[in-house]
Amino acid sequence: MTRSGAEEATLRPDRRTLHLVLATAVQIGVIAVVLSVYEYGRHLADGRSAQAFANARWLWDAERALRLPDESSLQKWALGWDGWVRAANEYYVRVHFPGTTVFMIWVWVRHRRAWPRVRAAIVLSLVMALAVHFAFPLAPPRMLSGHGLVDVMRIHGPSAYAAEPGSGLANQFAAMPSLHVGWALLVAWGVIRYGRGRWRYAIAAHPVITLLVVVLTANHYWLDGVAGASIVLAALGLTSTVARLSDRGPGRTVMSAPRDSVGA
Repeated sequence: MTRSGAEEATLRPDRRTLHLVLATAVQIGVIAVVLSVYEYGRHLADGRSAQAFANARWLWDAERALRLPDESSLQKWALGWDGWVRAANEYYVRVHFPGTTVFMIWVWVRHRRAWPRVRAAIVLSLVMALAVHFAFPLAPPRMLSGHGLVDVMRIHGPSAYAAEPGSGLANQFAAMPSLHVGWALLVAWGVIRYGRGRWRYAIAAHPVITLLVVVLTANHYWLDGVAGASIVLAALGLTSTVARLSDRGPGRTVMSAPRDSVGA
């Protein structure tokens, strides 16, 4: 091997590493921008408290008409058990976004061929959720008076929200849909689909536990969870359709990029 050839062989791994680092930074930037736009949009959708409470009363009556379990009665029953409240609050606050972040890192590092679809599902779910926030502002159950619901995050902690609606980082009138439930379902789908080993099926408990937590803590109604799950399923359906159509076209596509394709 010539001297120039040896130097090129030495530099090639460094270029691949640099390419990977740059591509990773781009993906982090894309997700960060999308989340920032989503949070800014949620704030633009804030401020319609009268409509949010009217929608909450309508939704409560609709759930009773559908014979869904009464969130208040279920919470009152659960409050008879010691120790679960703090754990449920911690799960609500600590698991949702960190868990989804770990999932995204795992997909990017270990299953990069799946990354474009997972990224698209996350972006699409945020877009659809934001549209619902504008169309249907909704006060969470913990703010709905007259039904005996307890704001267990405020009483027992930790709380993800400021004391007063309209302050802090979160729009508290954006209960519909619950992306806690939606993204828990996305994580379970991704781990089961792309993971290995029988233990991966244990992740199916994550969306179930999340749904129970968001309801028992009075942060969401049952139908918020149904809406969040439906949005993620719709996003996965759309990405699956796009992937199939792309695979029929000429050449390879982003959806079918090889695992070591860092520019996905």
